[in-house]
Amino acid sequence: MQQNIEFERCIDFLVRMIDKYGEEVLRELEEEKPNKEEKEAAVS
Repeated sequence: MQQNIEFERCIDFLVRMIDKYGEEVLRELEEEKPNKEEKEAAVS
């Protein structure tokens, strides 16, 4: 029972963080994507 309560609290926290920061994180990942592809192409 206690584990279920703690799990639910964790899920609630993750949902709040995704709601709050999700768009910003996705935007940053999209900005980094071209840089990563360029670096991978340079290594090949």
